[in-house]
Amino acid sequence: MVNTQLNFSTAYHPQTNGQTEVVKRSLGNMLRGLVGEHVKSWDQKLSQAEFAHNHAVNRSIGFSPFQVVYFVTPRGPLDLLPVPDKTKIHGKATNFVHGLQEIHEDVQNNLEKATMRYKTVADQRRRHVEFEVDNFVWMVLTKDRFFVGDYHKLDAKKIGPVEVVEKINPNAYRLKLPSRIRTADVFNVKHLILYTGDSSDDYDLRANSLHLGENDAAEDVANLYMEKNRF
Repeated sequence: MVNTQLNFSTAYHPQTNGQTEVVKRSLGNMLRGLVGEHVKSWDQKLSQAEFAHNHAVNRSIGFSPFQVVYFVTPRGPLDLLPVPDKTKIHGKATNFVHGLQEIHEDVQNNLEKATMRYKTVADQRRRHVEFEVDNFVWMVLTKDRFFVGDYHKLDAKKIGPVEVVEKINPNAYRLKLPSRIRTADVFNVKHLILYTGDSSDDYDLRANSLHLGENDAAEDVANLYMEKNRF
């Protein structure tokens, strides 16, 4: 009746279900305040935290989770006082569905407005960067780029300079990786930094070499870059 859909997320990939991660963080913060020094009693406070979370109005959608799912907000402790209340909690099924659809439409509009506000704030801190073929860049290796067992916290994360061999689009570039780098050769622009060949880059070149004894190969690439820009 209410066109409910079941959407699945990818296993072991929490980024695909960001709302669940937000709820977990909110519940964790709430439980931390409820248990105080009695940390082991968190399971006794879980129902209170869950009810409080579902009862509170969300800033982005403008409704509480109870309203979004059930159309009505359940009565809290103060609502159970012996005060005459002739209002009905539930009416006809058609009224329930109609009211729920109106709430979902308002939630969709409120989410779009909230997203635009967040985008405006984020764009103020975002810089536009594009590279061209034959440019040399530093590439930042994130943890997901390493094979199981290869990642180490003390390994170099900023590798380069490496050459851009293809501009797939303004956000993705294909690089000419050294043979020792075992990962996909396509990188997002946020993980790339332009190599300028100044003194600070030379310091990073020595500090970010993956293994001892491989500085010569990296320096050859840097020299090639300088030769290209000389003419």
